Amino acid sequence: MLALVALVLLNYNFSQAQDRGLFSPFDCREHAETVEDDTQLDIASFIPDIFVQEDITIDDPLLMVDTVNGWKDWMFVENFAFGKDRGDLPMITDMAALHPFFRDRILSLVETCKRKGIELAVVETYRTHAKQDEYKIMGKRYTSSGAGKSKHQYGLAIDVVPMVNGKAIWDNSALWRKVGTAGEKLGLRWGGRWKKPYDPGHFEWTGGLATANLHQGTFPTVPLRDEHYPCLDEDIKLLRKYWSEWETSQSSLTRK
Repeated sequence: MLALVALVLLNYNFSQAQDRGLFSPFDCREHAETVEDDTQLDIASFIPDIFVQEDITIDDPLLMVDTVNGWKDWMFVENFAFGKDRGDLPMITDMAALHPFFRDRILSLVETCKRKGIELAVVETYRTHAKQDEYKIMGKRYTSSGAGKSKHQYGLAIDVVPMVNGKAIWDNSALWRKVGTAGEKLGLRWGGRWKKPYDPGHFEWTGGLATANLHQGTFPTVPLRDEHYPCLDEDIKLLRKYWSEWETSQSSLTRK
């Protein structure tokens, strides 16, 4: 439950820097792991002052999970939100859309970069098949992979960008190296090592599985699962439900 509380509060914090509005345009990329370390996430650093109240309890309605319509509350942004053309369909930016283990690695990355004085903005988390196809149609500088062939379609990839004075910084190679190195120390695969396409904002984790395995419904084995992720099966089931709802919504938009 503490993990749920932390995630709710974190999403509140990210929402202050992200646009809201139902179903409109956003960013791109594509692509594939694991080293463990002792990095600990300082959850307190993510909690806005509004939540630091004695009367906030675990049973507060704010922290309840809507297992039916919760997907409608996921944050997303419009096209050009980070200064680049990313197509007409919205980009989902919500951390809740990610696989729980991968999400925790990303939270650690955000916190590690924060300690280094680097602010990261989430550009895209889960990506629907419709959105993946849109990127492919836009050309190889976005992706050469079609629907179902990106780790984004399995909640195991994310795109981020450093922010300086409220502006996305895409072309600072020294800054990207700091972010990329921090991610690799957390066991994440960094797109900044790729040449085609060079994708420094992309991080992913698959636990050694290929995209074909993910497409068949297999998810990676999570280290210390019973100790840290005892409800993982239920979490994944709910994620699949939410992903399906987003797939239906964005697929219908492409037909308009």
